[in-house]
Amino acid sequence: MSGPAVLTAPWAARRARADALRERYPFARGPLALYRALVDVQEPAWTAARVDAPEAAAVPAYAAERVLTGVVEATSAAGPKALADLIHAVVGRASIHDRAAMIRRWLDGEDQSPVERYLARASAGPVLEALGSRGGAVEDTRADGRRCPACGGLPQLSYIALPVEALASGPRSLLCSRCASTWAYPRLTCASCGETDTAKLTILAEEGTEERALSGSTVRGLQGRDDSAAPSGAASRPREVGRPRFPHMRIDACTTCSRYLVSIDLGRDPRAVPPVDELAAIPLDLYAQESGFTKVVPNLMGA
Repeated sequence: MSGPAVLTAPWAARRARADALRERYPFARGPLALYRALVDVQEPAWTAARVDAPEAAAVPAYAAERVLTGVVEATSAAGPKALADLIHAVVGRASIHDRAAMIRRWLDGEDQSPVERYLARASAGPVLEALGSRGGAVEDTRADGRRCPACGGLPQLSYIALPVEALASGPRSLLCSRCASTWAYPRLTCASCGETDTAKLTILAEEGTEERALSGSTVRGLQGRDDSAAPSGAASRPREVGRPRFPHMRIDACTTCSRYLVSIDLGRDPRAVPPVDELAAIPLDLYAQESGFTKVVPNLMGA
């Protein structure tokens, strides 16, 4: 089995895409502004971790000592006040040992509050991404390819790569929610439970979105949206007529396990940066959840 692909120096592309999507999707400006601030913390953390190369067992302490403070400061500056207050309540008087233990619990998949998960993921994520397979598997990776070969994490999203040849579609890959490694995965297979019966694989997409080279049930419940002039709180209202707001994104859901992933098609938008675009897919997430599905893993912003 070949090793997973690990993104190399991805930060400039993520930063630029976050800026572009903040202009395109007003309803996602808050989460994207916070993400943009976190990138400025995570990039130097990633660079340092590539040099320092901490052992897998040392990742929680390393992230707690080297990254967590920057995450707290960035969130206080760019995030909502309610989140900043909750974060200070969690880490305000916590020792380095307590902070490292919080990150360890996230790596071990233990139950945590949303704030603890956010802090742990934002702090440890760039370190794990820098280490790749050297970060060590923290979960059993023998689940028919449904876990990251590098760290054992669950997939955050699915994406279709640019096609190699004209009139063909690109291969499908999953992106790890922990270390951002990617690995190939079959198209018509649930990334959560491995279901292959196409009658149980559901696609949720906006009206007007072309679904090519797909089989299974296609549920079209989202009308095209134009939120560029929508007032605050009105961005989720659908237009009767309009181009799709997410022509390159859809929901891949499974009725067997009731789980879903956001899927991003780079053939439809080569400028897309999957981990950033997925943060902006808020209306798609809401529609999937209203339809009875649960995301395999909530993203960094809890969506």
